Amino acid sequence: MNIVTPEVARDFRLQLQQAREDALKDAEAFDGILHALERLGSFCLGRVENLYSYGDKLRELAALSPLAIQIPTAWREVHTPFDVLYGLVKAARNDAMHIGAAARHITIHAIELALILEDALRMCEEPKCVNDYMIRDPICAHLWQPISFIRQRMLSNSFSFLPVKDHEGQWCLVSDLGIAKYLQGHSNQERKRRLATPLADAQEISLLPAKCVGGHQALNSVLADFDGVPILVLRDSPPFEPTGILTAFDLL
Repeated sequence: MNIVTPEVARDFRLQLQQAREDALKDAEAFDGILHALERLGSFCLGRVENLYSYGDKLRELAALSPLAIQIPTAWREVHTPFDVLYGLVKAARNDAMHIGAAARHITIHAIELALILEDALRMCEEPKCVNDYMIRDPICAHLWQPISFIRQRMLSNSFSFLPVKDHEGQWCLVSDLGIAKYLQGHSNQERKRRLATPLADAQEISLLPAKCVGGHQALNSVLADFDGVPILVLRDSPPFEPTGILTAFDLL
């Protein structure tokens, strides 16, 4: 078995996380999780085989997480053991067609399986830094953009905050609550006008000053005064643009 070093663990955890996030956006897109599982299984086994052959090695890895066996044993009504999930996903991998409700059901199983392995891989990582958990290449808003487009960005990606530079060049956050308050409680005509208004001219929307940190900063030091508002991760050298954003959701 190849050794899962902290660097390897981080890489595969991020692969599984990205595949899981893609599956959440598309209820039938579980293939990405399967491919990530196969890459992880191949690495652990030391050769290219199939999900059946990878089972023992992935089970050994998954056992590092209490989500694999201990917690499902105590809470079987709300958690499914790793072996059961792996069997379901493995069987699904061998089926030729997955559409509609059946595909969505399989995607749920694949997501649950990925969460167990992600938690196990976290156990293999060294003391954590912000880079390990941030969302990379965050989508930013701009003052010239209309509120309609910023709203669309938020809804399309399920974002509650978007980074934006204010008139002084300081990084801030525009929130979904700020947009909602700006648009609601008005006539249809006024709402249309407000949707077409650039963020720079929407005076009622308050931009929240963003806390900015470096990507190599220790996660524990950042968490000490983390109030739940996303933290921007900036480049260490000019231009100091965001390379990532850290939210409470990403730390779960």
